Amino acid sequence: MHFSRAIKAFFATKLTYQVRELYLSAGIVNFAVSMVAIFEPIYLYSRGFSLMQVLYFYLVIYSVYLFTIPLGAKFAHRFGYEKAILLGTPFLALYYISLHLIGNDFMFAGLAIFAFAMQKTFYWPGFYADFARFGKNKERGREVSNIIVLTSAVAIIGPFVGGLIISIWGFKILFVVVTILILASNLPLLSTPEKFKPSSFSYKESFSRLFAKKNRRNFFGYIGYGEEIIGMVIWPIFIYTIISNFLSIGSLVALSTLTTIVIILFVGKMVDGDKEQRRSILRMGSIFRAAAWLLRILAKGTLGIFLVDSVGKISKNVVTVPIMAMTYDRANETSVMKTMVFFEQALIIGKLLAIFLSLFALSFFTDSFTALFIIAALMSLLYSLVKFDKIKLK
Repeated sequence: MHFSRAIKAFFATKLTYQVRELYLSAGIVNFAVSMVAIFEPIYLYSRGFSLMQVLYFYLVIYSVYLFTIPLGAKFAHRFGYEKAILLGTPFLALYYISLHLIGNDFMFAGLAIFAFAMQKTFYWPGFYADFARFGKNKERGREVSNIIVLTSAVAIIGPFVGGLIISIWGFKILFVVVTILILASNLPLLSTPEKFKPSSFSYKESFSRLFAKKNRRNFFGYIGYGEEIIGMVIWPIFIYTIISNFLSIGSLVALSTLTTIVIILFVGKMVDGDKEQRRSILRMGSIFRAAAWLLRILAKGTLGIFLVDSVGKISKNVVTVPIMAMTYDRANETSVMKTMVFFEQALIIGKLLAIFLSLFALSFFTDSFTALFIIAALMSLLYSLVKFDKIKLK
């Protein structure tokens, strides 16, 4: 009985049906994405894209996304959060279809860029707002850690399955399987009708809010998320230069993900403590994350990749859980959509900044992974600037 109660303390137990639906939908779509995500930049790299060309590809995507996300927020405010999520998923399927076709004709890169930007435009405002609106503040840390554990659990299987499919049947079949799963992720959201009251959202004010002096510290703190683009794009290519077997890459990433799950649960429970505890976790996590990036410079061989990838995933979640718990709490206390769009726009600017800095570094140090890992480490330190205060809306 005591053991059962102790285990239960690590999980959110008062989930609303909206959040449960979101958990299930996110689990399916993240399983699909985890099958292919680690291989996306590798696919482009193996098709002849240089490091700089791969970065330019994502530069255009996030540049478009920065200016279209307020339109996605307007749609979600007008028609509903779940409808925005539903609209975003077919664009993700189109992205993977067009990504495959790039191998036949480079002109499909334009369609891939458009589709991915549109997926983000509709999906993330709807997802963030739905989670913030229907989550429980007292369990917020555990809600965030639990959804990360769920997506991490499916991500244990995903990379292995993706690597196996590529090894046996190739990228074409992988993209087909992923597309089917992405479309299936909509089914949980269709199980119950969404209760929603339409309201307006100002495109212009989203940018005024982004650069407002009173929001400056959180703006720079969220820019730290720019290091994610180096983790998403450069790190998989670095692994590929050391381990060229797709099944081995998928298995290694899956195993390193498994090692992080228990730690995520502990972080979620700690984050549900007082505000000072959240701040302490975030400050330590920011330094830990920077150190984890510097460790990647030393990675050699399969064991080295496994160890630094595991440390990297742990450090990322130590930062993500307190930041997202705080952001969702403050969004629910003020304006859900305005706060979440502010967060996402600052994140986009961080990723654009990371890409520009990486392109600048590569122009002097050709194919230097070390320079890019140092950039990611420095950006990770910005996380510690995030204040646990409400975003000033006017």
